[in-house]
Amino acid sequence: MSKQEKGPVEINEKETIRNFIATAGMGLCNKDEILDKCHVVKEKIDALNSELEELEEAVQRWETGPDTRDAYRLEEEYGTEEAILARCEALKKDCDEWEDLLAQLEPLISEYKNFNKTLCFSNIRELLRQNPEVKIGQIEKEARLRLGYMSRLEKEGNTSDPSMEFIVSAAKLLKVSIDTLITVDLTGLTPTEQYIVEFFDKLEADTLQDKLDWNIESAFNLNRIDTDIDGFEIYGQRNHPLFTEETFYEETDFEYPQEVTRVVFNSKAFGPHTHIAGDCFNLRLKNGTTLYLMDIEKSVYRKGDPFAFAKEAWIYIPNKRKRQILVTTQSGTPVAQLLEALFYIVKEHMEHPKVNEDVRYAIDSFMRDDIEDDILF
Repeated sequence: MSKQEKGPVEINEKETIRNFIATAGMGLCNKDEILDKCHVVKEKIDALNSELEELEEAVQRWETGPDTRDAYRLEEEYGTEEAILARCEALKKDCDEWEDLLAQLEPLISEYKNFNKTLCFSNIRELLRQNPEVKIGQIEKEARLRLGYMSRLEKEGNTSDPSMEFIVSAAKLLKVSIDTLITVDLTGLTPTEQYIVEFFDKLEADTLQDKLDWNIESAFNLNRIDTDIDGFEIYGQRNHPLFTEETFYEETDFEYPQEVTRVVFNSKAFGPHTHIAGDCFNLRLKNGTTLYLMDIEKSVYRKGDPFAFAKEAWIYIPNKRKRQILVTTQSGTPVAQLLEALFYIVKEHMEHPKVNEDVRYAIDSFMRDDIEDDILF
């Protein structure tokens, strides 16, 4: 077993691969793109193994007791024996992470699915039923296509896929995201799932239009939340609403698990055996109710375990001190795919500069040559 630790190199590239895996898992990438990413990852693994092999040979030379001259050359080229051993350990951990990514990529090649035209058209028909004010002709006109375009594509034996202009126009007029239109079977949703789909679609649209004030919670801070002997939280965000003190058995390097008491995020997917994998995000809603998007993994997992990672959406209601899970990607609900897409849209959006209302007010005032304090202030 191996405990997930972030490697010292290529972290941005690994995050790019993780984002690609999530996108490919929804069927939004072609097979050539998947093969290309596999090739990139394999090259990374080969390069790491080559460097590791060279360093291990240097370690063996140290262990055989080199003469003074050889020892000088070794230290000049590779560093001290301790430094070489530390670098070997870091390379092994880094290589393990790349091999985990390869283990997630390779099944996508055999499981790759082409665009599901039947699902997309079924969803359009369902949304037209729910929105009788919208007509199929409007969608075709918006996409600058001849009337009857969708009917011709639906005919038996027609293997052509709809144009991107048609899909974008349909999503726009029917007020859903493209992700929803092409990945979720809207005819099979429960009323609650339909409600969450509408919520996620609005979150996605408003995020892309820069309307929402998302906040980042780093994995570094979240994983450091702990308690002192008096039960107060230390090392991070005090009184985080999703973290609780739990007593549970944890696997160790020894034969038997040991009982531990620790402040953890008790997730839906992994229970108290949860580690924060990457940056998480929260959004304040009405009356202080807060939406949390959590990026998590098992605290201990076997290498190549495809079920070791998850995203979860939680709601916390402060006046009732109540938290509720909305969706986990480990569940079988069709909405899980939308959560994956929403998370990466928020993540990518947060990489760009953000200006909240208070800051915008101050900057706008400055641009009008107004730097005097307001009277109320």
